[in-house]
Amino acid sequence: MVSTVPVSEKLLIGGELNGHVGATNVRFERVHGGFGYGSRSQEGEDVLNFALAYDLLIANTLFRKRESHLVTFRSGQHLSQIDFILAMREDRRDCLDSRVIPGECVVPQHKLVVADFRFQVRVHRDKRDKIMRTKWWKLRGEAAQTFKERMLGEEPWEEGKDVDDMWLKMTTCVRKVASEVLGVSRGGKQEGKDTWWWNDEVQKSIKEKKECFKRLYLDKSAANIEGIN
Repeated sequence: MVSTVPVSEKLLIGGELNGHVGATNVRFERVHGGFGYGSRSQEGEDVLNFALAYDLLIANTLFRKRESHLVTFRSGQHLSQIDFILAMREDRRDCLDSRVIPGECVVPQHKLVVADFRFQVRVHRDKRDKIMRTKWWKLRGEAAQTFKERMLGEEPWEEGKDVDDMWLKMTTCVRKVASEVLGVSRGGKQEGKDTWWWNDEVQKSIKEKKECFKRLYLDKSAANIEGIN
């Protein structure tokens, strides 16, 4: 089953493997981090050989921890580490931490084992996918007047009890009328922002407002207050 996982996929295996991999990583440095618990058993060696065969590593042997954060099974005075998290060895740098949470039990006598990974998710976008956008930059002049008349004719402004329903009707109407009056792009090359409104008249008005504000800051007279308004 492990061999059928594509190389492009991430593989994590977790569970009770019923083997003691031991505290040291002698002969298994490639898959054992050197911070396990207890003595190695034959079953544990089978787990290590399995990890070697499929180029995996045992995450909860990678970090130096206190005993309570290594022991996964407790029965009376008997302590052992038999629950493991295995990951692909190529993801070693993505494994940030692994430990046992002493106060949590998944099943009787077995402690919860957790591991923190930080994977970079790559989103593959189909270059053929295109996003259609309303041509809002055309909302001026005759088109703006037509848009206004159409909106008034649609009358989506009826009062109702549900505010969310009213908002949905209004926004749906705005999008519908805008797409019909202004048109929509085909989703190709992104067009630059249109600054048709930033003309000489607007710039002059803004400059005058700034001058009025400066005068008002120095002298809060009635004339200056009137000028800023």
